[in-house]
Amino acid sequence: MSWMNKATCFLLSVSILLSGCAAPPKRHPPPSAAPPEAEPQIPQDRGKELGKEFLKEARKQYRFIKDQEVVDAVNQVGRRLVAAAGGDPEAFHYFVLDDIELNAFAIPGGYIFVFDGLLTKLNTEDELAGVLAHETGHVMHNHFFKNESQISALSLATIAAILFSRGRAAGSSIALATNTAAQLHFSRENEDEADASGMEYVKEAGYDPKGMLNFFQTLLDYERINGGDQMPAYLETHPELDDRIHLSELRMVRPVDHVLAAPRKFIDWGRVETIIRAKTETWQDPAQLFPERSAGAVPDERHHYLAGLAYLTTDRVAQAIAEYRAALAVSPTNPVYHADLATAYLKSQDIDRAKAEALESLKESKPGEELPSAYFVLGMVEEHAGRPEEARQAYEEAVRRNPDHAFANYHLGQVYLQTGKTLEGTYHTARYLRLNMEPEAALQEFRNAKKLAPKDGDLARKIQDQIDQIVRDGI
Repeated sequence: MSWMNKATCFLLSVSILLSGCAAPPKRHPPPSAAPPEAEPQIPQDRGKELGKEFLKEARKQYRFIKDQEVVDAVNQVGRRLVAAAGGDPEAFHYFVLDDIELNAFAIPGGYIFVFDGLLTKLNTEDELAGVLAHETGHVMHNHFFKNESQISALSLATIAAILFSRGRAAGSSIALATNTAAQLHFSRENEDEADASGMEYVKEAGYDPKGMLNFFQTLLDYERINGGDQMPAYLETHPELDDRIHLSELRMVRPVDHVLAAPRKFIDWGRVETIIRAKTETWQDPAQLFPERSAGAVPDERHHYLAGLAYLTTDRVAQAIAEYRAALAVSPTNPVYHADLATAYLKSQDIDRAKAEALESLKESKPGEELPSAYFVLGMVEEHAGRPEEARQAYEEAVRRNPDHAFANYHLGQVYLQTGKTLEGTYHTARYLRLNMEPEAALQEFRNAKKLAPKDGDLARKIQDQIDQIVRDGI
């Protein structure tokens, strides 16, 4: 791909990063039933190639959050929204960036990025769905390709300034960044269309449409409290956010044609939020992470549970163990508490108690709802004890329940390799590398596994599918 095409990809993303979502026109009636404007007929490969080039550079410029539960939550919601929109969930990829800014953006080809600074402002899974639905709308409607003449006219100096400032107007790049944002931000019609489509995706996916409204209100409150000087990147061209709220209220009550038949798997957003805040904020007492939750605002049991999770997330193991024991004193059959406590004991190298708590978690779980983390702890315990066969069985159960569990794939691969099963070991090592955002190394390992696999077998087909996806998506 040429430098200009590569730069174009960056500018597309940077324009979104800087301008977020442009405000819609002043209040107006709901859109009429007039035929929509035809979507631009852009070859799918073109958008995917642009997206791949940006992603390759983004991996150098940004630190990506790889926490299993955070990434799983964002992907779970995102893929459900894509399915509701009629797209291919496997062709979309969602990433969480380690950055305090309140921001999210999409780039061509189905790559959507969310900053963890924005995630800390979300109160529910439904609000996350609202954010991702809007960005998904930009991708589904090919909004990136409607101002190519303006994109092509930009100078290499502008490209360099934006690239090395990572999209922020800083230092000497302020004027260039502002100029680029002014030229390239999505039109009001594009933003309105993304809001309208996003609302439909949210409802069809089974999420509460009030989540989108609540998120808009959170941003509006943030803007009013902090003023224009500290306006989040997601609102830099949103002086009329109240209009978006009004239009969303109108759209929220409209019925949808269908709702996804696949049952929705609910996420404990408080858990995800605690993990993110514990890692990104400075604190000593877990109460500092949620000052808005006054004493008594949550039950003692949940207070102890989330405090334990905050301590566990930051490796303050002794405090985590004490909090989980307090939570279990109130609810002794909760499988989540037992699984987390097993992880805490494992970190403290209390192997016997780690195993006992993992087994207790499995015993208290409903059939089919056993937690991958409990099986993962058991695998680690058995591997530590020098029992590779038992470890393999436990890791396999963890991967069966969550195929995207990166470390379960890694350890399963290692156990296979240690026991002479090179094909299986190479495959799961490759899976780990792909999940760990090392696609080049993963591709090489998958190709090595392909040479070892019997042709036309199930594993050979899985390997080829992984190779095809990496070649197609670059990740």
